[in-house]
Amino acid sequence: MVDHRRLSLQMVSTPRSHHALVAAIGLLLIGIGMFLAFVPWVQTVHGSGKVTSFVPNARPQTLESSISGRIVQWFVQEGQHVRRGDTIVVLSDINVNFFDPSLLDKLQTLRDRTFSAQEQSIEVSIQRRKQSEQRLAQTRARLENVIVELRTARTRYARADTLFRQDLVARRDVETATLNLQRALADSVSMAAGINAAMQDVNAFRAEEERVINQAFVTMQEAEVRLANAQGRVGASIITAPLDGIIVRIAKAGAGQTVKEGEQLAVVVPSTDDQAVEVYVTGMDAALVDPGRRVSLQFAGFPAFQVSGWRDVNVGIFHGIIRVVDAVDDGAGGFRLLIIPDTLSRPWPSSKYLRQGTEASGWVMLNEVSVGYELWRQLMGFPPQFPIPKSLKRKSGTGGKEEKK
Repeated sequence: MVDHRRLSLQMVSTPRSHHALVAAIGLLLIGIGMFLAFVPWVQTVHGSGKVTSFVPNARPQTLESSISGRIVQWFVQEGQHVRRGDTIVVLSDINVNFFDPSLLDKLQTLRDRTFSAQEQSIEVSIQRRKQSEQRLAQTRARLENVIVELRTARTRYARADTLFRQDLVARRDVETATLNLQRALADSVSMAAGINAAMQDVNAFRAEEERVINQAFVTMQEAEVRLANAQGRVGASIITAPLDGIIVRIAKAGAGQTVKEGEQLAVVVPSTDDQAVEVYVTGMDAALVDPGRRVSLQFAGFPAFQVSGWRDVNVGIFHGIIRVVDAVDDGAGGFRLLIIPDTLSRPWPSSKYLRQGTEASGWVMLNEVSVGYELWRQLMGFPPQFPIPKSLKRKSGTGGKEEKK
């Protein structure tokens, strides 16, 4: 006879397989909770950019025309290696003031003759000044003689007057002495006026000499500047390579074509091993990064895989260090991060394969948080944690200890 009670209990009891399933689900939930709470996750800031060079002289440089002219001849081809100082292209100046083929020779002759004429003018003014000084010296010498004669005339007059009072000489001798004294006085006055006139002549010729020298300097400098400008203008028609590199992007290849001043002719890509990456991030993310932070990089053409929160979980990823964070945006709200290779990690590909201008993506490593916090932050749309300097952390930690004490 069937036991209906036992049968009912068996029908309402939970199978043993369900107990195992519940235990497994419980352990899974506990594991997920522990994973979210204790597994670390590195917050990152993502940006994109391109490969460049950290040294400005190692970046591609544009060859521009310094004058408006006509192309005479190209001395290079696309992809050709050039050395610094090699001739790239020769232009023919179309400015009407520089059409004369013998312009430099004529300006050189004009400069030499101008220098010679001005030097002669200076020499003449110097000679005139010296002559005026000599006349002044002669006048002073004659004045000294006149002074001596005046003293002698006074002495003779005094002696003749004394002897006349004693009736030892005639009146005629006194009159002669008086006449000589008056003549000496007149000569002294005349010579004093002559000295004043001679001194005025000396001052005038000195001023004239200074004026002639200044005018000659201005005239010679004008001639020198005209010649230098013409030489620079002629030299500007010959475009040379500013550095060692490869010629690319020749703008106008045909001889006879006209180019304007400042127009691009070609581009020189420097031959260098210097490498860097410029990555642009948003204004919100720019506040979270600073120089010295590590960056994971992926270059176009190099297959790679990166789990952004776990730096070591990657394939084909290269690493760098932020060297510069621009203090101003690029005009569109993006801030540039200039990144150099990390010497302690995997070296970057050579410049033969990693050329300047290659697209790159970067993940800047920020603070370390738990996976659960990061998921919550992503769901809530909050920004990453603002990095706190270690010095502030030490201060806040010390303060907390003091408060506890």
